[in-house]
Amino acid sequence: MSIKALLATRAKLQSFAPLNAFWQSRYQRPAKHIVGYKKPVNANDYPAICYVPINSSRPDSVGGMAKEIISLVVGINEPEITNDVFDGVSQLAIIEGLIFDCLEAGDLGVNAMYLGQAKTTGDLSTRHPFHELEITFLAASR
Repeated sequence: MSIKALLATRAKLQSFAPLNAFWQSRYQRPAKHIVGYKKPVNANDYPAICYVPINSSRPDSVGGMAKEIISLVVGINEPEITNDVFDGVSQLAIIEGLIFDCLEAGDLGVNAMYLGQAKTTGDLSTRHPFHELEITFLAASR
């Protein structure tokens, strides 16, 4: 299994200034960036982005691209409800936008690229005040 594009995605999101500014402004600390999925168990585990390899393919030919389906699981702790909307839902929408602002430029660095085909799934707020959002997408690397 190749995780080169996954690691490039993590490096790009870790260094994306608008997302880092959001974490500091909203949570007064940076997000944890974990390769693999760690189910958070308490408020100290948040905010976090888990980078999960779903599947990958080998390059088609010499010099071809290896393709990976990557899952990002974003977790936050938001206990409040504003105007009958869970703050976790509204904050995850902001985070999702920032993540796509970063990734949709295409180049992930280190000979890796974002290819799109993104799908987003929410957690239905079933673990309130803990909220998670999953984004899956296709990436490639040489």
